[in-house]
Amino acid sequence: MDTDTTPGTRPSPARRPGVLVGAAVAVAAVVGAQFWLFGTADDTPAAAVDGYFKAAIDEDCPAAFDLLTDPVRGSYGTVERLCERARADTMVSFQVGDTVTTPEGAKVTVTLVRPNLTLVDAVTMVQVDGKWKIASFEVLSSDRGHGRP
Repeated sequence: MDTDTTPGTRPSPARRPGVLVGAAVAVAAVVGAQFWLFGTADDTPAAAVDGYFKAAIDEDCPAAFDLLTDPVRGSYGTVERLCERARADTMVSFQVGDTVTTPEGAKVTVTLVRPNLTLVDAVTMVQVDGKWKIASFEVLSSDRGHGRP
């Protein structure tokens, strides 16, 4: 046991529990602030877009449908109709691109690859009950000339 009582010396940090507790509280506060300010890596517009297209490719229709807002849901009607369209889709891969914040939420670009067509879409994202959801899709460009000028 360290019993050095030499005048002018301090006990090591390990012998000062208050210092260790204070450091642990400071680290926990920084980590907590990051989650509060920025959310988790799974709670971003890009992560929601990624989750939607993964679910669509895997034909996990309830998961994909849950990531849509009412305007887009209405275009599919039901989970079953979304599933029919997912089965008919020939998408083989996708790549999520940049995210830009907007006054309404965010826009995420995504490149969709099909056997004979590559599209770049802008996916408009909004928060609903604290979760990022898809409000609309817009074709920006394609290798067949689709999209806005």
